[in-house]
Amino acid sequence: MDLRKLRKPEPLAKMALNALRNSILSNELKANVIYNEKKLAETLGISRTPVREALLELSAKNLIRFLPQKGVMLNTFSAQDIEDVFEIRTELEFFAIKKICLTAQEVDLLVAGKCIELQRAAVTAADAVAFMEADKDFHLSFSKLANNNYLMETMRDIRDIIHVMGFRALRNSGRMEQVIKEHQSILAAVEIGDAQLAMDLMDNHLIISREAVHNIKQEGDYHA
Repeated sequence: MDLRKLRKPEPLAKMALNALRNSILSNELKANVIYNEKKLAETLGISRTPVREALLELSAKNLIRFLPQKGVMLNTFSAQDIEDVFEIRTELEFFAIKKICLTAQEVDLLVAGKCIELQRAAVTAADAVAFMEADKDFHLSFSKLANNNYLMETMRDIRDIIHVMGFRALRNSGRMEQVIKEHQSILAAVEIGDAQLAMDLMDNHLIISREAVHNIKQEGDYHA
């Protein structure tokens, strides 16, 4: 008999978490809007309990915050928050790059290259959401190659926050094209195993990205 075991369905709380997270990252849920837990549950077609569990996890990841007796709102970030997040992210990126470049084994960088191609396609389609998703996967591909599960988990959470911070910054003229060029240079340095060059290029890339986020905030287009 060639029957396969049936896959158990995902818990509703996890499904709610994925749905709400995707809505945040795709900008469907807006900043400075109060969302009612009951209405979110009705929209998702499930009870409030799994939605509450999902919201608690999103709050723990600093993506939302609870407003007593009111509901929930997307988290907002101060100028200091931006500095703090980029500071720790830079160190994590350096760790991954250095470990990849100094390892004696060859590493598969095809995923990073594919992410750059996906970013080019996103520019052509004027799809900022797809661009940011490919951007996230580009950086996470280095974390994965570093073969450190704690690094991966931390980077995933930080990347979600960076996504929320940086989404509007992509509207800066030519920024998406410039990001692609910066990614190409970083990847080329990693390919030849030049850790110092790769870290210098990554540092420059993150400095420019950080300043773009600050500029959007100063213009009042980033709600914090």
